[in-house]
Amino acid sequence: ESDNPATLNFVGTSHGRHYTIQEVELGEILLISSVKHKIDVKTLYKDTSSSLVNSSSMKASSFFGKPMKREVDDPFANFVSSGKKGLSSNTTSSTSSSFYHAADQIVTHLLTAEKVTISNPPEDQDLPLPPLDLQTCLKSVHQGTHTLQFRSLISQTHNLLTSLHHGYPVHRHPDLLTHYAAVEKKETLRDRVGTLRHLLSDESLRLFPDFLQRKNLLRTLGYISQDDDTVGIKGRVACEVNTCDELIVTELVFEGVLNDLHPSEIVAALSSLIFQEKNDDGWSSEDLPDTLVTCCETMRSIALRLGQLQKEHGLEIDPEEYRASSLKFGVVHVVYEWARGVPFRDICDLTSVQEGSIVRCITRLDELCREVRNCARVVGNPTLYRKCEEGSVLIKRDIVFASSLYVS
Repeated sequence: ESDNPATLNFVGTSHGRHYTIQEVELGEILLISSVKHKIDVKTLYKDTSSSLVNSSSMKASSFFGKPMKREVDDPFANFVSSGKKGLSSNTTSSTSSSFYHAADQIVTHLLTAEKVTISNPPEDQDLPLPPLDLQTCLKSVHQGTHTLQFRSLISQTHNLLTSLHHGYPVHRHPDLLTHYAAVEKKETLRDRVGTLRHLLSDESLRLFPDFLQRKNLLRTLGYISQDDDTVGIKGRVACEVNTCDELIVTELVFEGVLNDLHPSEIVAALSSLIFQEKNDDGWSSEDLPDTLVTCCETMRSIALRLGQLQKEHGLEIDPEEYRASSLKFGVVHVVYEWARGVPFRDICDLTSVQEGSIVRCITRLDELCREVRNCARVVGNPTLYRKCEEGSVLIKRDIVFASSLYVS
């Protein structure tokens, strides 16, 4: 048998105060103190089936509902007496004395907690030990019941209504509901107006910071004016390009990189802006003229400089990745030989790129030549204008631009 002399529902006396060992539900906890002591439950009572009572008799009353009626009038029914008759003969042993010693210590802790709370009552409270919300006191543990939360909300609502009723005479006005409805409608419309203003403002744009960064970049490059954001000549040139990166093409036009090249070299250099596959085996400086190689290196430096400027203006762009994604020289040699009149069968032997990819690249290259030609017209560069027209004529031949049997 267990050495513990007490069971649940035990009633005792210590330091002039009565205490009981009783099982309660979480929703029946009335007070929570700031003083904390660890209690060894096994020292206090013996948990046996004979000492437990049914659930209806364990609850002396319902905390939030109507009191539960007992079948007997004795308020200490189903409790074990602390006298000698209620305990066995072992109460005179050392185990009994150790139990009462532990009980005295626990009662001492409770009295200390009571004194601390009374001497330091919570703010804005009249009671020395007001009920507290378990979810606020024990945030790390999921405790509390819907009943406890409901009771807290009801108390707050009741206190608010009481203060409003006694503090503001307008709440007793006979036309209160009519005035309240008008105010509610006014506030609803005001909230709606605020929501619409936010939706129409720049703050509602999710990409608005990115927009500002790109606009600052355009100011730095001279595409728009510094004062009133008017589109400049470089901005108008960039608007003509839709096939590839317009910044690189615009810088090529304004720096005159393409002016001294042959039309076949111009279309070969522009193919690096169109080609999308990661294949550079067609690029070899030994098989190309020096002017074309120099142009390709200049295009690399321009792309790297633009990537660095974008990064300095806050855009999440890596300059090397920007250069690698914008310029791919896999078909430069292929397009150069094609513009010189080499048959399609022979240019396919110069690279491992699929024939369909070559045809698609040259077809889009013709569109880019027309866009660069329009850029030359905007800036007033007749030399580049005529060379782009001639380059477009050089690549528009043979099977690449033959009408498809599937669509004709």
